[in-house]
Amino acid sequence: MIKRIAAAAALTLGLALAGPAAAQTADRSFEAVYSVHARGVEAGDFTYSFRQTGSTYAAAAEREMKGWVGAALRRSQDYTYSVRGVVAADGALRPTQYQHQGGRRRDDRPNGRLVQAAFTANDVTTTSVPAGMGMGDPPATPAQRRGVIDQITAIATMLTATGDPCARMLHIYMDGRSRFDFALTPNGNVTINSRAYQGPGVRCRVQFRPIAGFSDPQEPATLNFLFARTESGMWAPVTIEMPTDGVGVVRLEARRLTVNGQRLR
Repeated sequence: MIKRIAAAAALTLGLALAGPAAAQTADRSFEAVYSVHARGVEAGDFTYSFRQTGSTYAAAAEREMKGWVGAALRRSQDYTYSVRGVVAADGALRPTQYQHQGGRRRDDRPNGRLVQAAFTANDVTTTSVPAGMGMGDPPATPAQRRGVIDQITAIATMLTATGDPCARMLHIYMDGRSRFDFALTPNGNVTINSRAYQGPGVRCRVQFRPIAGFSDPQEPATLNFLFARTESGMWAPVTIEMPTDGVGVVRLEARRLTVNGQRLR
């Protein structure tokens, strides 16, 4: 009992100290391996890594469909992602340069299309190789691109949240073109029993609100996220759901979670 009380006190103290000033000077890391669930089947793998060094950060991810799903899609949903940015004085993550590569392979793009997006406070400029990437119907306007973050930074924003990770609005510009909001609200404390982690956590109700820049029509949806509490002050995403511009909403279920070099259990 005493050990449990001490652990709870340490966790509370750690979260209290992890305010904006501490967050801006932190050196911290997170790595994860997820199973991708799409249209009711386990379809592939998603790996994610985040590293903050002082007032800068970098994150990377890779999605690879496996088995018969991968064969059927012919690598059209396989992507690599990377982003780098800065940590603002209030602890917010601000991307500066994002890129991904993948999608349909052709003779002129054997590894898929390369897309790069340069973020400023007021706009995002997207380029692609080969050129000519569609920007969705309708495309996002300059006003809709103001003050946004990419989807890889969005995961890191929830990971490094001070306070409740479920009490926030995320304005996301996915893949350098697709604009939507995630409106997160708390949905209770839970005990998580997953392949990657067993212990206390929080559940978020997430309203997916598509705005612009999608190739296929998107409908608003209610999603669910689960986060594990960690002694580091970070919130490890155990279950997250993300829209895609091809196979609908996919669910990511953690198989392995590592915080600051220590694997969660």
